[in-house]
Amino acid sequence: MVKRVTFSATSLALTIICIYAASILPTGRVAALALSSVFATICVYQYGVRYGATVYVGASILSLLFIPNRMFTLIYILFVGYYPIVKLFIEKLDRLWVEWVLKVVFFNLVLVILYILFKLFFVPTFNSAIIALALQYMSVIILALEIIFVIYDWMLSYMISYYDKFLRRVSHE
Repeated sequence: MVKRVTFSATSLALTIICIYAASILPTGRVAALALSSVFATICVYQYGVRYGATVYVGASILSLLFIPNRMFTLIYILFVGYYPIVKLFIEKLDRLWVEWVLKVVFFNLVLVILYILFKLFFVPTFNSAIIALALQYMSVIILALEIIFVIYDWMLSYMISYYDKFLRRVSHE
């Protein structure tokens, strides 16, 4: 039990460090934010959903309290933080094409929800020229986000595989 709590606490600390790094680094912000999702994934993989979800919830609360740049905190809370847990459930189906269809549908559903939230809360405060430009290039933006999502999912799978092959046996010795 102590080992599980220690592992989860360490994962939580590393997650917060990555979210903070994403908020202050001049470059590599997306990579730092993507890396922040790996630690909850490893907790789920190592000890179960309860521990991974605890890391996600803890990181969400602590990042809201202590990280001044809310944009990266919100991205973590609204997608990056919990997606690895969803990914692991989807990948239990063990049928590659079904998994990819579900992942892309899930991602697009999240995009729609985020678009609605953005439109409700942030559009009134933005310059109308910026909104018009974003709407004009919406298809390009969505395509770019889809590509980024596929790369993110692939890299997350690679990190899980790396952990399983090299680091997991070290943590059990």
